[in-house]
Amino acid sequence: MSSSYYEGDAISFSSAAEGDMDLECGNDDCLREQSVITTQEYSHGVVTWVAEWICSACGESNSREGWFDPNDNN
Repeated sequence: MSSSYYEGDAISFSSAAEGDMDLECGNDDCLREQSVITTQEYSHGVVTWVAEWICSACGESNSREGWFDPNDNN
């Protein structure tokens, strides 16, 4: 995953960035994984992310969201 910093909030110690993640299509017949642009926000030690994309293999519209601890090395 890569990201590029584009804004920050010194009061809440949060920052927002765009990055990319490998995500699977939600179509049960497709199940193709592709690199997708995500919007990410880092705040209070956790990164939350949102992605919306159209699968390049089947044309299915997809959206996902999640979170991760960037300091967790597991």
